[in-house]
Amino acid sequence: MRSGRVWRIAALGLLLAAAACAPRRPPASRAAGTLELRFLDVGQGDAALVRNAGKAVLIDAGPTDAIGGRLRALSVDSLSMVIATHNHSDHIGGMHAVLAGIPVRYYLDNGDPANTRIQRTVLQLVRDRGVTYLQAAARTIEVGDASLRVIPSPVRADPADQNDHSVALLLERGGFKALLTGDSERRELEALLREGDVPDVDVFKAPHHGSRTGVLDGWLERIRPEVVVISVAAHNDYGHPHAEALTAYHAAARTVLRTDRDGDVVVTVDAAGCYEVRTAHAGPAPVARGGPAACTVPSAKEKLP
Repeated sequence: MRSGRVWRIAALGLLLAAAACAPRRPPASRAAGTLELRFLDVGQGDAALVRNAGKAVLIDAGPTDAIGGRLRALSVDSLSMVIATHNHSDHIGGMHAVLAGIPVRYYLDNGDPANTRIQRTVLQLVRDRGVTYLQAAARTIEVGDASLRVIPSPVRADPADQNDHSVALLLERGGFKALLTGDSERRELEALLREGDVPDVDVFKAPHHGSRTGVLDGWLERIRPEVVVISVAAHNDYGHPHAEALTAYHAAARTVLRTDRDGDVVVTVDAAGCYEVRTAHAGPAPVARGGPAACTVPSAKEKLP
């Protein structure tokens, strides 16, 4: 574990509860009592939505203002917290639309200034809207009966290297674990391994859109993901996902999904930690299942190409 103590902020949990939406019928795609982790298809960028017990947390906001319409279509009318894993435009390009259009209680980022126009605009909106700003620190945020552990980068801050100063996030409910590490590259992944901050997980969001710089010897052997999700645009200019990364992910995980081919990737988790994964393009049938030993686990035949 990290030498820094991980604090569970009780007051923060209470405030998040107070900021939750008024009870209403859940959308048809999400049963009551079920946690939803939705990786949104936002093109060449990242955005993930966590919903549980009437609370909603947005992790990154994609590259454009289109995220605002996506959230409205999903009946998101307030956000308990918004997290920017780091301050590149493919992760905070849509933050203006989110902050301007939806009530937000807390905003958390890596505390590392990118000194860009988009970051200055976002932080000005945080101030103007009365959103409480939090700099990344080791803490655990309660999202209903789930927890979201904030793991600040062990790498020394460098304004020129936002990727390796990404905030990592570990989402847990029951026996389920999902790990998101922003655009971490090998230097940060190595540091996280040294610090012992990463457990075995069920779902892993591939760093840096499937770049080969996000693949590290020993990393996948340590976290042992069942499902890997790559947030990426079709025919992007960066060659993402890289063939080397795809080979590593297919060797390590039962199921590898990509937003460019699969659309939104939606993970639903019950109180015991049993989970199912569905995609926008595959329809209502799960493409993967898993969780604790008592859950029904799919066969290897369900692995997608």
